[in-house]
Amino acid sequence: MSLKAQDSDPTTLAISEFISENAIIKKIPKSKTYSTSPLKKEGNDESRSFDPKRIYYATDSASYYVDVDSHYRPYGRKAPIKSGIRRHLERQGESPNDTKELVEVSFEDIEIDRSVDWVGALAGHRRGLVKRNGRTFLITDEPKIPAGVQGSFPLHESIVDQAFPDTDARAVFMGWTAGGVAAIRHQTHQPAPMLVMAGPAKAGKSLLAHIVKMCFGGRSANPMTAWNGQLPWNDNLLAAELLLIDDSVTRTDPRARKAFGSRFKESVYAGDVKIHTRRKSSLSLRPVWRVMVCCNETPENLSVIPPLEEGIEDKIILLKVSSIETPMPARSVEEKEAFASALADELPAFLHHLESFEVPDHLLDSRSGVMAWKDPELVQAVKAISPEKHLETLIALAIAKGHFPIIDQSGAWMSAADVQSIVQNRDSPTASQALNLLKHAPNCGRYLSTLARQGSPYVSGDKAKQQDGITHYLMTTPR
Repeated sequence: MSLKAQDSDPTTLAISEFISENAIIKKIPKSKTYSTSPLKKEGNDESRSFDPKRIYYATDSASYYVDVDSHYRPYGRKAPIKSGIRRHLERQGESPNDTKELVEVSFEDIEIDRSVDWVGALAGHRRGLVKRNGRTFLITDEPKIPAGVQGSFPLHESIVDQAFPDTDARAVFMGWTAGGVAAIRHQTHQPAPMLVMAGPAKAGKSLLAHIVKMCFGGRSANPMTAWNGQLPWNDNLLAAELLLIDDSVTRTDPRARKAFGSRFKESVYAGDVKIHTRRKSSLSLRPVWRVMVCCNETPENLSVIPPLEEGIEDKIILLKVSSIETPMPARSVEEKEAFASALADELPAFLHHLESFEVPDHLLDSRSGVMAWKDPELVQAVKAISPEKHLETLIALAIAKGHFPIIDQSGAWMSAADVQSIVQNRDSPTASQALNLLKHAPNCGRYLSTLARQGSPYVSGDKAKQQDGITHYLMTTPR
């Protein structure tokens, strides 16, 4: 794909600055619906009537949910439900004398035959009834993804081409997005790597995230407040197919980053997800989720992502985003609305292209569809700010200052406790930094193992031995 962008603002505006989300949403064709509207017309009468067969009763909240075509509308009082059912019966030809009794019978049928155990939106699932493990769930809303239609999509093409000049990076982005659309259309969760997009400030990362959000049905949520334990519930994530994380709301200390990685794996690579709801008992469901992180490419901002260590490294995609110039002018309000409308008009064609997109063989992954590809420059930047790299720097400093007992090139066998004791020794120039870095007991051993696996010149990667059940590492100096 290659299209020449039109002249625009030299500094690309973030999506929040030049796209009105509502302007896009209102232009997207509605997806197929799965019931008829309860709005009945009789002459000029456009008052609503409720077909009792399209009303459900939520036992946990004693509420009624009425199918209003686009979603299920909740009612906490019986009065409007009675009026709606009465209108329906009258329009069916029932006499006023029989209506009152029939309304009561309808309520009995609703509360007994159409009662449900849980009500809410569930990411990647169409609205309607779902039965699982003997329980009945009512899905109240669904993602709005228009049908794919063959056609051209020059705006989307220009944006993606500018963002990812590297062909492999572009293919990974397209394959990851295409896999997400397919999973939502099939209502089946597919484990997929976390997609991290890093680039200069105002490069257009938010614009790319918005395009992915619209491809996924227009719903997103930030999971960090739930994943970092700030809130005891996570049901606010249920209605979002895209879990979108901004680097401004994440924490950078190593323990928080590891916890972030663990929560991600539990949410995306496990089976059902434990859902904790306000004032209700928890339940297990399987939303169709994909996780995206947008951050600047500076070391400080890259430090928000989980450490690239064993168990998580193969579950993170790192894409470098180049600066994007908007393919249409987007300065004034009118220009922004025109740009938003044009993007929305192209969405069906872009979706059609995604549905036929084939990931190159060398980027395929049997489980997720696309491998956890990483931009080499970003990998080096992430490793440079990693805690294990910090430990390596401290070891090198201790050796240079004569505080590390390595006598010759053959090296010395040491346990993690030995290394920690040396670098934290109060007479060593590394003491203060090492005390902070290794304040949690297992850290030193974990960092040494990672350095050995990565081929550090200070920790031998091919030699380790157990002595009295304790791992010892061959500590060396670079030749």
